[in-house]
Amino acid sequence: MTEQLQISDESLHAFIDGELPADGRAAIEAAIARDPHLGQRVALYRADKARIAETYGPLLNAPIPAGWIALIENPPRRSWPFAPLRTIAAIAAALLVLVGGPMLYRQATPHEEPIVEEALAARSDALPARQIVAVRSGAQSAAANRAMQSALAMPVKAPDLSRMGYILVGMRTYDAVSSGKAVELLYRHAGNRAFALYVRKPSGPPRFDQYKQGNLRVCIWQDDVVGAVMTGEMSAAEMQRLASLAYTGLES
Repeated sequence: MTEQLQISDESLHAFIDGELPADGRAAIEAAIARDPHLGQRVALYRADKARIAETYGPLLNAPIPAGWIALIENPPRRSWPFAPLRTIAAIAAALLVLVGGPMLYRQATPHEEPIVEEALAARSDALPARQIVAVRSGAQSAAANRAMQSALAMPVKAPDLSRMGYILVGMRTYDAVSSGKAVELLYRHAGNRAFALYVRKPSGPPRFDQYKQGNLRVCIWQDDVVGAVMTGEMSAAEMQRLASLAYTGLES
């Protein structure tokens, strides 16, 4: 087993944040010197934290805008996109990474919302699909976007996750769900890893959460208009980056 597999994401984040004792820090520095892949992981985590700190750091000490307080206390009824709640959810998720990293995520969940149960059933092919669209070309990708918008009755699109190495390969639509209709977008990584993005109307209040169920990592991110559940076998840090890219990329 390599050093890369032995050193956890939590230990790497503690190393980056300067929270390890001298012997622990020395051990990781030695491992990085021997393993270029481990050094690349550390560089990516540092880059992520730097970008998040640069973007959201000033908000930590800034007062909450009066307009936001008014919207929270007296929320108007609006159609997609619901910018204030989506902005608040994005900032909250980013601050989770900035302040605590993957150590804040749960490892198991005994009872889940219907949207998560449906997403897991869809991933395991236990949920009957109404329509299946294979995506192998730009024209098929455009057709998948149209089918997605029609099924959800929302101006959404399949997020582009190619910068993370994931390519859209298929889409499924579902009718037999509690919200009426849902869509599952299927992505494939060059390493043959699968990532699924399940989208429908939300099944609960605004929420951002990530946890591990067996070998599968699950992330739910929803506001009062759209709910998204992302699943894949990956680290908490990779799921965080994919979730941010997928959630923000849904807007058409």
